[in-house]
Amino acid sequence: MSIQSTNSQSSSSAFQTRLPQGAFDTHVHVFDPRLGPYAAGRAYTPEDAPLQELLAFNNAISGANNTTLVLVQPSPYKTDCTVLMQCLRELRDREIPAFGIAVIDISRVTDQELQAMHDLGIRGIRLNFQADGHRVDVASLKDRVRHAAERIQHLPGWMIQMFIPVSAWDVLYDCILELPVPIIADHLGGTAGPSKLPVELRSKPMAQPGLGSLLSLARQARVIIKISGLYRMSSETSSNYGDLQSIVKMLASEVPDQLIWGSDWPHTGEGHDRVGKTVDVKEPFREIDNQGVLRNLSAWMGPGAWQKMMVENPRRVYQG
Repeated sequence: MSIQSTNSQSSSSAFQTRLPQGAFDTHVHVFDPRLGPYAAGRAYTPEDAPLQELLAFNNAISGANNTTLVLVQPSPYKTDCTVLMQCLRELRDREIPAFGIAVIDISRVTDQELQAMHDLGIRGIRLNFQADGHRVDVASLKDRVRHAAERIQHLPGWMIQMFIPVSAWDVLYDCILELPVPIIADHLGGTAGPSKLPVELRSKPMAQPGLGSLLSLARQARVIIKISGLYRMSSETSSNYGDLQSIVKMLASEVPDQLIWGSDWPHTGEGHDRVGKTVDVKEPFREIDNQGVLRNLSAWMGPGAWQKMMVENPRRVYQG
C-alpha cells in the first residue's frame, strides 16, 4: 500500500500552511526492507515507507523551501542502522541536508563506528521505551540514561532522544541535570491532552505529574521538547488534536527557545495496540490530516514561536 494513500492531505496542492524557508523536520522514519531486514524480536512490522516517498511528503509540506530532515532510527530495525546510514549517504550524495538519530548497543559499539555515524550526520541516540506497549521500568531509567550519556559525550553535538511518559521526568530530574549531554523529549515529552488523561485530570491538564519537571528542565536548557506525534498524546482526531492547544500554547510561551518540530512521518501506530499481535502481518500507518495539524500549530504558537520551532531552534540544536 502506498504511503500516499495512507496519509491524508499529502499532495502538494493540499497544503496551504507550508513549512518556512530553512525549516527542519526533526522526526521522520524510513521503512525499506529492500535496503535491510527488520530485526528478530521486533514489536511490529510496518508497511513500506521508502526514502523516495519521504521526500515526496516533505516536498508536499514545504514546496520549494529547503527543509533539513532528521531521520530517526525506527524500532523494527533495533540497533541495525544499515538502512538509516544508507539513506543518509543517498541524501548527502543528492545534496539534501539531513541528520540522523541512531539506536545502538551501548556496550558493543566501537569508537570507530560512532565516528563513522557522526561523519554521516548522526547527532544522537534514541532510547524508545514505548514501542512495545509495556510499562516503562522507571527503576532502570536512570542507569540506562547515564550509561548512554557516558558513551557518547565525546562526540560533538550528540544528544539522547527519549520517548517516555511525562511522569518519568520527575524520576529523571536530578539525573538529567547532571548529564554531560542534552535530552530531546519526543512527542511533547509525553504530555497528554485531556482526551487521554484520567478523569480527575481532564479539567486541569497542566497538573499532570511530571509536566512541572519537564518545564523546569527545558527552562534550564537541559531538555529540548519536540512538538510531534500529537495523535499519540490526544484522541481528538476530528479537531486535529485540539485539546492539546492549551499545552502547546503554554510551551510556546514558557520555553520558546527549547521547542523543535517533527512530522513523525509516516505515522506509525501505538505500542499498546501491538501487545499479543503477530509481526507476520504488516501494520498499516495512520491517516493523519497533516495540513490540519500544521494549521493548528501555526495558529496556537504565533509567528515568533513558530519560526523559532521550525527554523532557529533546530538549526542551533543540530548544526551548533
